Amino acid sequence: MKDYAIIYNPEAGKGKGGKKDIDFMKKCLDDLKISYKLFETSYSGHAIELSSQLAKDGYNVVGCGGDGTCNEVLNGAIISKTNALCGFIPMGSGNDIPAAIGIRPDIKRACEIIAEGNTDKSDIGFAKTDSGIERYFLGIGSQGFDADVTYRFNKAKRGKSYVTQTLKALLPWKNKKIRVTMDNDLYEGYANCLACANGPSYGGFMYICQKARVDDGIFHVNIVDIGKFKLLKHFNRMYKATLLPHPNIYEYTSKKVRIEMLDPKEPEPYLCQVDGEILDHLPVNYECLKEGYEFIQPNVDEVAEAFKEEHGRYFWECKYD
Repeated sequence: MKDYAIIYNPEAGKGKGGKKDIDFMKKCLDDLKISYKLFETSYSGHAIELSSQLAKDGYNVVGCGGDGTCNEVLNGAIISKTNALCGFIPMGSGNDIPAAIGIRPDIKRACEIIAEGNTDKSDIGFAKTDSGIERYFLGIGSQGFDADVTYRFNKAKRGKSYVTQTLKALLPWKNKKIRVTMDNDLYEGYANCLACANGPSYGGFMYICQKARVDDGIFHVNIVDIGKFKLLKHFNRMYKATLLPHPNIYEYTSKKVRIEMLDPKEPEPYLCQVDGEILDHLPVNYECLKEGYEFIQPNVDEVAEAFKEEHGRYFWECKYD
């Protein structure tokens, strides 16, 4: 039997590389003499089913595609209860999930990381809505404006870019009041969005919670209350990790977080999403599971090192601009 099950989404990377990227990945794996077998997904949720069953069959599982595929593969590995190793080969439009454990969006390098065989345990998040939907995640759980943008992005057939969908969501948007219950803090008030972060970025390396790390055992909770038209300027700051500190972003840390609408009769409660996957409307509960799962990852955070090489500092070294 092969050592690794490579679960890939044939739709990932369309317009960027598509089949050429898959063929290049196969060549890299073959050149590195990695023992693997390919499995193609056919529908939403298929990667969870494949990952869970293949882990039970004795494979270590690797998600190849965008953040949606990577999240499904890690969920399948976890619910299999086999402790199968989980890895990623970034090939999507976002790639924030692999980035959370230091994997850059570089196909060849991602394959080399698998061949090197370094592993480590990372914190993971667990989300559960009051409607009973459950999901593990490695990056960020968010609600409000950014979850609405994610919903639009996932539904879009054209203009499939985070920035495009942000602009479409902006005009009709209205802020609402939320209640956030944390280990030692309580927030009640208006918010554009709230990010409950295990990893630092979403939406294709937008650093909404740039201090968040997958090895500190807590969420970094950032509550944003900024005028909607000012958000455009702040979106650009997120890409450069110059968002924090900000007078209208309230920063907390907590192991457990509950988020709900302040008015329980609100007719249109905020959506919530994790790792780019829409769960449901609020309320939702989050829990940070310290060292929750073991992943194939580089010895050092190569995403952070690449950011430092470009910007002269690490992204968690806050520099409001």
